[in-house]
Amino acid sequence: MEVYTNENDQVDAIKRFFANNGVALVVGLVIGVGGVFGWNYWQSHKTNVLQESAQKFEAVNTQLRSGSEQSIVAAQKFAAETDDVYSAMMGLELAQIAVDKGDLANAQTALTNALAKAKTADMQDLINLRLARVQLAQGNADGAIASVANIKSKSWQATAQDVRGDALLHKGDKAGAKAAYAQGLESEGSQSIRGILTLKLNNVSNS
Repeated sequence: MEVYTNENDQVDAIKRFFANNGVALVVGLVIGVGGVFGWNYWQSHKTNVLQESAQKFEAVNTQLRSGSEQSIVAAQKFAAETDDVYSAMMGLELAQIAVDKGDLANAQTALTNALAKAKTADMQDLINLRLARVQLAQGNADGAIASVANIKSKSWQATAQDVRGDALLHKGDKAGAKAAYAQGLESEGSQSIRGILTLKLNNVSNS
């Protein structure tokens, strides 16, 4: 099922970033706890927990590639029991598997749970974008528009407006869709997404 498109390179880059830097990044979020001893203890504890999460994530994700029901259950258990960025990343993986199977309800559940575990704005933007795509594929245009509205980063705006335009068009709002596609073209975006936006803008303008 073609629900996720265009942002795959950015998704892969985010996954690589967290795989390589997730521990240091999340530990950095707790700076300011106070006290040299308290900070050192907290830093050591968080680092150990995140290293363990990273190792478990890699192990479970490797199993998940088999596509077996057992591996999916293990991945769901990891995502539910882990409260850090690796849980969010696992949620993205589970959502992709569900989308590939045409199971949009489970995809939405996985993404909603992942959003609650996401620790950075960029990860939240990515999950909101994918959630909006799934909602739109379910015919929930209003839900998709609401999810897209939560996307803040400039680097995601072209793709976000692409989805928003599609949702507005689904609601029969051609003027709104046209404005969204035009806004997307004014935002940062790859050549591929700009080409898609241009094509959609031309189509809705001539319809």
